[in-house]
Amino acid sequence: MFEFGILAILYFLVMAALVGLAVYAVVLLIIFLRLRIKELKAAQPPAPNNRG
Repeated sequence: MFEFGILAILYFLVMAALVGLAVYAVVLLIIFLRLRIKELKAAQPPAPNNRG
């Protein structure tokens, strides 16, 4: 029973680390995409038929 407790704690720590890295990656991806979209919009020449 003691070994199972240690394995459960290790499993929990590994899963917590993976979840943390996944959240971190998603946040970085959102920030990068927002900056990239802003760059692309700034570099885009205004089209004559653009209603936006």
